[in-house]
Amino acid sequence: KTMQQHGGQKQYGQMNGQQQQMYGQQQQGGGFPQQHFGVVPQQMQMGGGGGNYSALAGPNLYVKQTRRGCIQELIGCEAKSEFLISTLENKDNAFMYALEDTTCLNRFICNNFRKWTMNVTQGNQAGGALVASYDRPLRCPMGGCKPCCYQEVYLGSEAVPQGSVVETCYFCVPEFNVVRPDGVIEYRIAPPTCLGGMCINICAEGLCNCRFPFYVFNPSGGTTVEEKVGNITKIWAGFKSELFTDAQKYEINFPSDASPDARARLLGGLFLINQLFYEGAEN
Repeated sequence: KTMQQHGGQKQYGQMNGQQQQMYGQQQQGGGFPQQHFGVVPQQMQMGGGGGNYSALAGPNLYVKQTRRGCIQELIGCEAKSEFLISTLENKDNAFMYALEDTTCLNRFICNNFRKWTMNVTQGNQAGGALVASYDRPLRCPMGGCKPCCYQEVYLGSEAVPQGSVVETCYFCVPEFNVVRPDGVIEYRIAPPTCLGGMCINICAEGLCNCRFPFYVFNPSGGTTVEEKVGNITKIWAGFKSELFTDAQKYEINFPSDASPDARARLLGGLFLINQLFYEGAEN
C-alpha cells in the first residue's frame, strides 16, 4: 500500500532481484519474511552468522599451533597465532584451519591480553568455507579476585554473540564459564587442583608426560577428576617448539552431550587458554 502511494510500479522496477522477491512475498502472503523483522534465521542460530558448526560434530580434536613468525617471536614480538586442526585419530590430516587477525602494534603492546578476531575454516589452509568465527575484546590482564573486565572470547562477534567463554572471579585457581547465547552457563573449565582447591595439580595426568589439562565440568557438578565431562589438554610440542617458540599442541575431548555450537564455544575456550597461559612462553 505504501509503495502504491509513492508510485509503487516505478519503484518496483528499480529494485534489485532480492527486493523484488521480498515485495512479491509481501503481496502474496500479507507480510515480509520473518527474518527481516529481527527473528534470527535458523542457519544463523546454528552457524554463527554464516558458519557451519556441524563440521565440529564429529570426533574429538587435535589442535596444533604452527611456528608461524618464529623469528619474529625470538626478537620479542608475538606473531599471529595460526592453527591446524585434525582429529585425534588422524593427527596428520588437518581438515580445519584457524588464523588470528590483529595488528602488529596490538600484539607488541598488549601481548597475550590483546584484542583479536579469528576465523576457523574448512581445509588445511586459508580460504575454505567458514566453520566458526571468534571475537576477543581487549580486557584487563587475567588475575585473581578481579571484580570486572574479565577475559572473554565470543563465538560470533561481541555485537551478535553466539555464546562465550569468560573468566570468573577466583581466588587461587583460574576458572572459566562456557555461556550459551541466552546467558545460561553450560560448562565450567578449570585445571585440576590439590590442597583443597588452593593449588593447581600439575601431576594430575602424570609427572613426566608433560600433559597440562584444563577439565570441563557440568555447571552444577564438582571439580574433581572423576566429575569431569571433557578436557582441553596441552601436550608436549617437541623440544625445539617448546624451547624457542610458543607453538603449542592440544587435545580437546568434548562432553558426550555437547551440541555442535557448544563444541564451537569450547574450541574458542582452547584459543583463549592458549593465549592467556602459553603465549610468550619462549620469553
